[in-house]
Amino acid sequence: MRVLRLLSVVLLAVLGGAPAAQAHGGGSGPAIQVVASGLVSPRHLAFGSRGDLFVTEAGAGGSDLCFAGGEGPACMGATGAVTEVNRWGRQFRIVDKLPSMANTPGNTNGIGPHGIAVLGEDQVFITNGGPTEPKVTPTGPDISREELATYTPQADLFGRVLWIRHHRALKVADIWDFERRVNPDATVGNPAVDSNAVDLLFDGSRIVVADAGGNALDVVRPFGRVTNLQVFANRTVPSPFGGPAVSMQFVPTSVVKGPDGFYYMSQLTGFPFPTGGANIYRVDPRTGATTVFASGFTNLMDLAFGRDGTLYALSIDDNSLLTPGTDGAIYAVSRDGAARKLALPAGTLTEPGGITVGRDGLYVSNFGGDPQNGQVLRIRGRF
Repeated sequence: MRVLRLLSVVLLAVLGGAPAAQAHGGGSGPAIQVVASGLVSPRHLAFGSRGDLFVTEAGAGGSDLCFAGGEGPACMGATGAVTEVNRWGRQFRIVDKLPSMANTPGNTNGIGPHGIAVLGEDQVFITNGGPTEPKVTPTGPDISREELATYTPQADLFGRVLWIRHHRALKVADIWDFERRVNPDATVGNPAVDSNAVDLLFDGSRIVVADAGGNALDVVRPFGRVTNLQVFANRTVPSPFGGPAVSMQFVPTSVVKGPDGFYYMSQLTGFPFPTGGANIYRVDPRTGATTVFASGFTNLMDLAFGRDGTLYALSIDDNSLLTPGTDGAIYAVSRDGAARKLALPAGTLTEPGGITVGRDGLYVSNFGGDPQNGQVLRIRGRF
């Protein structure tokens, strides 16, 4: 496709990478500052090479069409966006009216723009998640993406990798179509067609995509050709309500490249979201062979490497999505896989959606499921 051919020029021009530095110390505790507000379900973040910050907003759904979504009743609309916070602190959207679906009532927990990568100064690429098995009724037939698009034309952008160019979203690759045609997850016992592309990573001439719905890492090659690198099987865990054990889906949520050249991937886990049941995995980029790098986390949402090789892991809900409370957490993971929870004041993080490392600290999107009060926090100092 034409966009993919243009990408080769962009990659050659801008592959110097955005600067990434570990948060520096100062004072007796962390300094926490709100650097962006009023965001709609903010998720992953990334810096451009000049220090501008970009954050995806998964949106608040809408009222164009309501259906039975994967996480309960949901409605769809064109409320997804990408916001830039430039190096002078000005906040503005570089694109809006992207497709989104959200739970009702309340328009919470949006599914829409999620993963993000920035090449050079301002070449922004995102994943627009979904459609995550929308059905006419909880037990009825699926609604296709094409049918969704008859209600909201922008719904045609669900399930794709997009290039944000001149305030427009250009199609790069179709992860949802790959899931429909190939469905790698069926080979490990999950026959349902389900896809929710939540993160992406540029690695040379290919794009690596984490598909939370498809329990997979996929690879986009030139001309938009999608292949599967690895698919992850369910794990049997005890039921939180007693009785038979539960088959828990994998649910990858983030993929980053480590200093050793391997991919590192975070895991949310599916129901029943056991406390301490999520891992960070190390994936061979050539073969897809996977090993556990670090374990004992709960509901991980994102990863980011610091310049010194520390891996920061973000939990959206550190005591499990299945239990009361919405406090998130950040863990610093050393090269040997040892994890240390950062000491942040209680209530600092509420269902955070993404993390990245800037020149002057950690940047975290906060209130990741909130349809109007989302934030980006800068956290710096001693933890």
